[in-house]
Amino acid sequence: MNFPEQRHVIAETTIRRERLLPDNAIGTVTVKANERVDVGTVVARGTVPTRYIILDAQKYFRLKNPDELEDLLFVEQNDVVDIRQPIAGKSATKGRRLVSPVTGIVAQIDQGRIILQETPEVNELEAGLNGQVLEELAGRGVIIEASGTLVQGVWGNGRRMIGLLRMEPRGGLASLVSDELEMRFRGTMIVTRDPLTSIALDVMATQAFAGVIAPSMSPALRQQAIESRGTIMLTEGFGDMRMNIAVYNLLRDNDGEQATLDAVLPDRMETDRPELIINRSYTHDRPPRPQLHRGLEPEMEVRLTRHPYAGQLGHVVDLPKTPCMLDNGLRVPCARVELISGETVLVPFANLEVFGQ
Repeated sequence: MNFPEQRHVIAETTIRRERLLPDNAIGTVTVKANERVDVGTVVARGTVPTRYIILDAQKYFRLKNPDELEDLLFVEQNDVVDIRQPIAGKSATKGRRLVSPVTGIVAQIDQGRIILQETPEVNELEAGLNGQVLEELAGRGVIIEASGTLVQGVWGNGRRMIGLLRMEPRGGLASLVSDELEMRFRGTMIVTRDPLTSIALDVMATQAFAGVIAPSMSPALRQQAIESRGTIMLTEGFGDMRMNIAVYNLLRDNDGEQATLDAVLPDRMETDRPELIINRSYTHDRPPRPQLHRGLEPEMEVRLTRHPYAGQLGHVVDLPKTPCMLDNGLRVPCARVELISGETVLVPFANLEVFGQ
Protein backbone atom coordinates (compact mmCIF):
# COMPACT_ATOMS: atom_id res chain seq x y z
CA MET A 1 0.00 0.00 0.00
CA ASN A 2 1.32 3.43 -0.96
CA PHE A 3 0.59 6.50 1.17
CA PRO A 4 0.98 9.77 -0.77
CA GLU A 5 1.15 13.25 0.74
CA GLN A 6 -2.22 14.18 2.21
CA ARG A 7 -3.94 17.55 2.56
CA HIS A 8 -7.44 17.99 3.94
CA VAL A 9 -10.07 19.82 1.90
CA ILE A 10 -13.33 18.69 3.52
CA ALA A 11 -16.78 20.30 3.60
CA GLU A 12 -17.89 18.56 6.82
CA THR A 13 -15.58 16.96 9.36
CA THR A 14 -14.71 16.77 13.05
CA ILE A 15 -11.54 18.65 13.90
CA ARG A 16 -9.22 18.29 16.89
CA ARG A 17 -6.60 20.93 17.50
CA GLU A 18 -4.07 21.68 20.21
CA ARG A 19 -3.90 25.26 21.44
CA LEU A 20 -0.58 25.70 23.22
CA LEU A 21 1.39 28.52 24.83
CA PRO A 22 4.99 29.00 23.61
CA ASP A 23 7.39 26.29 24.80
CA ASN A 24 9.20 28.64 27.18
CA ALA A 25 6.06 30.21 28.67
CA ILE A 26 5.10 29.80 32.31
CA GLY A 27 1.32 29.60 32.29
CA THR A 28 -1.99 28.31 33.56
CA VAL A 29 -4.99 26.81 31.78
CA THR A 30 -8.17 28.85 32.32
CA VAL A 31 -10.80 26.33 31.14
CA LYS A 32 -11.80 22.81 32.16
CA ALA A 33 -12.27 19.57 30.25
CA ASN A 34 -15.73 19.26 28.61
CA GLU A 35 -16.23 23.05 28.79
CA ARG A 36 -17.67 24.76 25.71
CA VAL A 37 -15.54 27.53 24.20
CA ASP A 38 -15.94 29.98 21.34
CA VAL A 39 -13.36 31.53 19.05
CA GLY A 40 -12.48 34.35 21.47
CA THR A 41 -12.40 32.35 24.71
CA VAL A 42 -9.04 32.67 26.50
CA VAL A 43 -8.05 29.07 27.24
CA ALA A 44 -4.62 29.75 28.80
CA ARG A 45 -2.50 32.64 30.05
CA GLY A 46 1.24 32.70 30.45
CA THR A 47 4.35 34.83 30.61
CA VAL A 48 7.49 34.29 28.62
CA PRO A 49 10.63 34.77 30.73
CA THR A 50 12.77 37.63 29.50
CA ARG A 51 16.45 38.48 29.51
CA TYR A 52 18.48 40.10 32.26
CA ILE A 53 20.69 43.09 31.47
CA ILE A 54 23.72 43.89 33.61
CA LEU A 55 24.83 47.53 33.72
CA ASP A 56 28.31 48.14 35.15
CA ALA A 57 27.51 51.45 36.85
CA GLN A 58 30.80 51.55 38.76
CA LYS A 59 32.74 51.50 35.51
CA TYR A 60 30.34 53.94 33.83
CA PHE A 61 30.80 56.57 36.56
CA ARG A 62 34.48 55.68 37.13
CA LEU A 63 33.91 54.97 40.82
CA LYS A 64 36.80 53.68 42.94
CA ASN A 65 34.48 51.97 45.42
CA PRO A 66 31.21 50.20 44.45
CA ASP A 67 29.58 51.56 47.63
CA GLU A 68 29.80 55.07 46.13
CA LEU A 69 27.04 54.08 43.68
CA GLU A 70 24.39 54.28 46.42
CA ASP A 71 24.55 58.10 46.47
CA LEU A 72 23.96 58.24 42.70
CA LEU A 73 20.92 55.92 42.46
CA PHE A 74 17.49 57.18 41.43
CA VAL A 75 15.93 53.72 41.80
CA GLU A 76 15.73 50.84 44.25
CA GLN A 77 15.46 47.10 43.85
CA ASN A 78 12.05 45.99 42.43
CA ASP A 79 11.32 49.46 41.01
CA VAL A 80 9.63 49.53 37.60
CA VAL A 81 11.60 51.49 34.99
CA ASP A 82 10.80 52.71 31.49
CA ILE A 83 13.14 52.61 28.54
CA ARG A 84 15.55 55.62 28.54
CA GLN A 85 14.58 56.50 32.12
CA PRO A 86 17.54 57.86 34.15
CA ILE A 87 18.39 55.35 36.90
CA ALA A 88 21.64 56.82 38.27
CA GLY A 89 23.64 60.05 38.18
CA LYS A 90 24.29 63.28 40.07
CA SER A 91 21.17 64.85 38.54
CA ALA A 92 18.15 63.29 36.85
CA THR A 93 17.92 66.13 34.33
CA LYS A 94 21.50 67.05 33.42
CA GLY A 95 25.08 65.85 33.46
CA ARG A 96 26.33 62.30 33.12
CA ARG A 97 23.44 59.89 33.70
CA LEU A 98 22.91 56.15 33.33
CA VAL A 99 19.60 55.35 31.60
CA SER A 100 17.66 52.11 31.35
CA PRO A 101 17.98 50.47 27.90
CA VAL A 102 14.68 48.59 28.38
CA THR A 103 11.29 48.71 30.07
CA GLY A 104 11.34 46.38 33.04
CA ILE A 105 12.18 46.10 36.73
CA VAL A 106 15.31 46.58 38.80
CA ALA A 107 16.10 42.98 39.72
CA GLN A 108 19.20 43.65 41.83
CA ILE A 109 21.80 46.29 42.74
CA ASP A 110 25.07 44.82 43.93
CA GLN A 111 28.84 45.32 43.68
CA GLY A 112 28.52 48.45 41.55
CA ARG A 113 26.22 46.75 39.05
CA ILE A 114 22.54 47.33 38.31
CA ILE A 115 20.69 44.26 37.00
CA LEU A 116 17.50 44.89 35.04
CA GLN A 117 14.93 42.37 33.81
CA GLU A 118 12.82 43.21 30.79
CA THR A 119 9.07 43.24 31.29
CA PRO A 120 7.88 39.69 30.64
CA GLU A 121 5.75 39.10 27.56
CA VAL A 122 2.19 38.27 28.62
CA ASN A 123 0.51 35.74 26.33
CA GLU A 124 -3.25 35.17 26.24
CA LEU A 125 -4.14 32.11 24.19
CA GLU A 126 -7.53 32.14 22.47
CA ALA A 127 -9.42 29.01 21.45
CA GLY A 128 -9.78 30.12 17.83
CA LEU A 129 -12.63 27.61 17.44
CA ASN A 130 -16.18 27.08 18.61
CA GLY A 131 -16.00 23.70 20.25
CA GLN A 132 -15.49 21.61 23.36
CA VAL A 133 -12.37 21.17 25.47
CA LEU A 134 -11.38 17.50 25.30
CA GLU A 135 -8.28 17.68 27.48
CA GLU A 136 -6.30 20.10 29.61
CA LEU A 137 -2.53 20.12 29.08
CA ALA A 138 -1.27 21.39 32.44
CA GLY A 139 0.51 24.72 32.15
CA ARG A 140 0.53 24.54 28.34
CA GLY A 141 -2.97 24.68 26.84
CA VAL A 142 -5.83 22.47 25.71
CA ILE A 143 -7.09 20.10 23.03
CA ILE A 144 -10.33 21.34 21.44
CA GLU A 145 -12.79 19.38 19.31
CA ALA A 146 -14.98 21.21 16.81
CA SER A 147 -16.99 20.50 13.66
CA GLY A 148 -17.05 22.26 10.33
CA THR A 149 -15.23 22.87 7.06
CA LEU A 150 -11.47 22.35 6.83
CA VAL A 151 -9.24 23.64 4.02
CA GLN A 152 -5.49 23.13 4.39
CA GLY A 153 -2.92 25.07 2.38
CA VAL A 154 0.77 24.58 1.65
CA TRP A 155 2.32 27.85 2.93
CA GLY A 156 1.44 30.54 5.43
CA ASN A 157 3.11 33.71 6.69
CA GLY A 158 2.97 32.82 10.38
CA ARG A 159 -0.12 34.81 11.41
CA ARG A 160 -3.61 33.97 12.61
CA MET A 161 -6.93 35.81 12.25
CA ILE A 162 -10.65 35.37 12.79
CA GLY A 163 -13.07 37.11 10.45
CA LEU A 164 -15.50 36.89 7.56
CA LEU A 165 -14.57 34.97 4.43
CA ARG A 166 -15.21 37.03 1.28
CA MET A 167 -14.65 36.33 -2.41
CA GLU A 168 -12.66 38.92 -4.34
CA PRO A 169 -14.53 41.43 -6.54
CA ARG A 170 -15.12 40.53 -10.18
CA GLY A 171 -12.14 42.58 -11.34
CA GLY A 172 -9.77 40.89 -8.87
CA LEU A 173 -7.72 42.48 -6.11
CA ALA A 174 -6.02 44.84 -8.57
CA SER A 175 -9.40 46.50 -9.22
CA LEU A 176 -9.32 47.83 -5.64
CA VAL A 177 -6.31 50.09 -6.29
CA SER A 178 -7.87 53.35 -5.16
CA ASP A 179 -7.58 56.05 -2.54
CA GLU A 180 -11.07 55.14 -1.33
CA LEU A 181 -11.51 52.32 1.18
CA GLU A 182 -13.82 49.46 0.20
CA MET A 183 -15.52 49.12 3.58
CA ARG A 184 -17.20 45.81 2.66
CA PHE A 185 -13.77 44.14 2.57
CA ARG A 186 -12.16 45.88 5.53
CA GLY A 187 -11.17 43.43 8.28
CA THR A 188 -12.14 40.37 6.22
CA MET A 189 -10.14 37.57 4.58
CA ILE A 190 -10.33 37.70 0.79
CA VAL A 191 -10.20 34.68 -1.52
CA THR A 192 -8.51 35.25 -4.88
CA ARG A 193 -8.14 32.61 -7.57
CA ASP A 194 -5.18 34.38 -9.16
CA PRO A 195 -1.53 34.31 -8.03
CA LEU A 196 -0.65 36.93 -5.43
CA THR A 197 1.36 39.88 -6.75
CA SER A 198 3.22 42.78 -5.19
CA ILE A 199 0.32 45.04 -6.19
CA ALA A 200 -2.13 42.70 -4.44
CA LEU A 201 -0.03 42.81 -1.26
CA ASP A 202 -0.08 46.62 -1.40
CA VAL A 203 -3.87 46.56 -1.89
CA MET A 204 -4.15 44.27 1.12
CA ALA A 205 -2.37 46.87 3.25
CA THR A 206 -4.12 49.99 1.92
CA GLN A 207 -7.61 48.45 1.99
CA ALA A 208 -7.02 46.98 5.49
CA PHE A 209 -7.77 43.37 4.59
CA ALA A 210 -7.16 41.13 7.60
CA GLY A 211 -6.16 38.20 5.40
CA VAL A 212 -5.83 36.79 1.89
CA ILE A 213 -6.18 33.22 0.62
CA ALA A 214 -4.43 32.88 -2.74
CA PRO A 215 -3.22 29.94 -4.83
CA SER A 216 0.40 30.96 -5.30
CA MET A 217 2.94 33.77 -5.51
CA SER A 218 6.47 34.40 -6.70
CA PRO A 219 9.20 33.23 -4.27
CA ALA A 220 10.59 36.78 -4.52
CA LEU A 221 7.56 38.02 -2.53
CA ARG A 222 8.08 35.64 0.40
CA GLN A 223 9.76 38.17 2.70
CA GLN A 224 7.22 40.88 1.85
CA ALA A 225 4.42 38.45 2.70
CA ILE A 226 6.04 37.47 6.02
CA GLU A 227 6.39 41.14 6.97
CA SER A 228 2.78 41.88 6.01
CA ARG A 229 0.42 42.73 8.87
CA GLY A 230 -2.27 40.57 7.27
CA THR A 231 -2.64 36.79 7.36
CA ILE A 232 -1.73 35.01 4.11
CA MET A 233 -2.24 31.39 3.04
CA LEU A 234 -1.27 29.81 -0.28
CA THR A 235 -3.27 26.78 -1.41
CA GLU A 236 -0.96 25.62 -4.23
CA GLY A 237 2.55 26.89 -3.48
CA PHE A 238 5.17 29.16 -5.00
CA GLY A 239 5.07 29.92 -8.69
CA ASP A 240 2.32 31.01 -11.07
CA MET A 241 -0.50 28.53 -10.37
CA ARG A 242 -4.21 29.27 -10.20
CA MET A 243 -6.37 27.85 -7.42
CA ASN A 244 -7.65 24.36 -8.21
CA ILE A 245 -11.37 24.08 -8.75
CA ALA A 246 -12.09 21.82 -5.73
CA VAL A 247 -10.63 24.30 -3.23
CA TYR A 248 -12.11 27.32 -4.98
CA ASN A 249 -15.63 25.89 -5.08
CA LEU A 250 -15.53 24.94 -1.39
CA LEU A 251 -14.39 28.44 -0.42
CA ARG A 252 -16.96 30.07 -2.69
CA ASP A 253 -19.74 28.00 -1.09
CA ASN A 254 -18.76 29.52 2.27
CA ASP A 255 -18.66 33.16 1.16
CA GLY A 256 -19.76 35.37 4.07
CA GLU A 257 -19.10 32.78 6.80
CA GLN A 258 -16.97 33.50 9.88
CA ALA A 259 -13.73 31.54 9.75
CA THR A 260 -10.42 31.06 11.51
CA LEU A 261 -7.36 31.36 9.27
CA ASP A 262 -4.25 29.92 10.91
CA ALA A 263 -1.46 30.60 8.41
CA VAL A 264 1.27 28.50 10.02
CA LEU A 265 4.74 29.23 8.65
CA PRO A 266 6.07 25.84 7.44
CA ASP A 267 8.79 24.29 9.57
CA ARG A 268 10.61 21.13 8.52
CA MET A 269 10.61 20.00 12.17
CA GLU A 270 6.82 20.40 12.56
CA THR A 271 3.82 18.73 10.92
CA ASP A 272 1.32 21.59 11.26
CA ARG A 273 -0.15 22.96 8.03
CA PRO A 274 -1.66 26.38 7.37
CA GLU A 275 -5.44 25.97 7.39
CA LEU A 276 -8.86 27.57 7.27
CA ILE A 277 -11.56 26.32 9.65
CA ILE A 278 -15.23 27.29 9.36
CA ASN A 279 -17.18 26.18 12.42
CA ARG A 280 -20.62 24.59 12.08
CA SER A 281 -23.18 23.31 14.57
CA TYR A 282 -24.85 19.96 13.96
CA THR A 283 -28.15 18.84 15.45
CA HIS A 284 -27.45 15.28 14.31
CA ASP A 285 -24.32 13.21 14.91
CA ARG A 286 -21.05 14.96 14.28
CA PRO A 287 -19.32 14.18 10.98
CA PRO A 288 -16.40 11.71 11.11
CA ARG A 289 -12.83 12.78 11.68
CA PRO A 290 -10.50 12.93 8.65
CA GLN A 291 -8.89 9.71 7.49
CA LEU A 292 -5.26 10.41 8.31
CA HIS A 293 -3.68 7.40 6.57
CA ARG A 294 -5.33 6.82 3.21
CA GLY A 295 -3.55 4.51 0.82
CA LEU A 296 -3.54 5.21 -2.91
CA GLU A 297 -6.37 3.37 -4.72
CA PRO A 298 -7.91 3.32 -8.21
CA GLU A 299 -10.56 6.04 -8.79
CA MET A 300 -9.12 8.15 -5.97
CA GLU A 301 -9.04 11.89 -6.70
CA VAL A 302 -5.53 13.31 -6.57
CA ARG A 303 -3.70 16.58 -7.11
CA LEU A 304 -0.42 16.72 -9.03
CA THR A 305 2.27 18.72 -7.24
CA ARG A 306 5.18 18.97 -9.69
CA HIS A 307 5.90 20.45 -13.11
CA PRO A 308 4.57 20.09 -15.80
CA TYR A 309 1.19 19.24 -14.24
CA ALA A 310 1.51 21.13 -10.94
CA GLY A 311 -1.86 22.09 -9.46
CA GLN A 312 -3.95 19.94 -11.82
CA LEU A 313 -6.57 17.50 -10.54
CA GLY A 314 -7.36 14.03 -11.76
CA HIS A 315 -8.22 10.52 -10.66
CA VAL A 316 -6.15 7.35 -10.50
CA VAL A 317 -6.94 4.89 -13.31
CA ASP A 318 -4.16 2.35 -12.73
CA LEU A 319 -1.45 1.46 -10.22
CA PRO A 320 1.29 -0.50 -12.03
CA LYS A 321 2.74 -3.23 -9.82
CA THR A 322 6.33 -2.55 -10.89
CA PRO A 323 8.32 0.72 -11.10
CA CYS A 324 7.90 2.62 -14.37
CA MET A 325 10.55 4.21 -16.58
CA LEU A 326 10.38 8.02 -16.70
CA ASP A 327 11.70 10.31 -19.43
CA ASN A 328 14.74 11.06 -17.26
CA GLY A 329 15.72 7.37 -17.18
CA LEU A 330 14.69 6.69 -13.59
CA ARG A 331 12.48 3.76 -12.61
CA VAL A 332 10.13 4.76 -9.79
CA PRO A 333 6.71 3.70 -8.43
CA CYS A 334 4.04 5.52 -10.45
CA ALA A 335 0.31 5.88 -10.96
CA ARG A 336 -1.58 6.48 -14.17
CA VAL A 337 -3.79 9.51 -13.66
CA GLU A 338 -6.56 10.81 -15.90
CA LEU A 339 -6.60 14.61 -15.71
CA ILE A 340 -9.76 16.73 -15.85
CA SER A 341 -8.77 17.56 -19.44
CA GLY A 342 -9.07 13.86 -20.36
CA GLU A 343 -5.33 13.33 -20.80
CA THR A 344 -3.82 10.29 -19.06
CA VAL A 345 -0.33 10.76 -17.63
CA LEU A 346 2.19 8.68 -15.69
CA VAL A 347 3.01 10.35 -12.37
CA PRO A 348 5.49 9.30 -9.64
CA PHE A 349 3.86 8.65 -6.26
CA ALA A 350 6.09 11.38 -4.81
CA ASN A 351 4.38 13.93 -7.08
CA LEU A 352 0.84 13.09 -5.94
CA GLU A 353 -1.25 14.56 -3.18
CA VAL A 354 -4.54 13.22 -1.85
CA PHE A 355 -7.30 15.47 -0.57
CA GLY A 356 -8.24 14.02 2.82
CA GLN A 357 -11.75 12.70 3.40
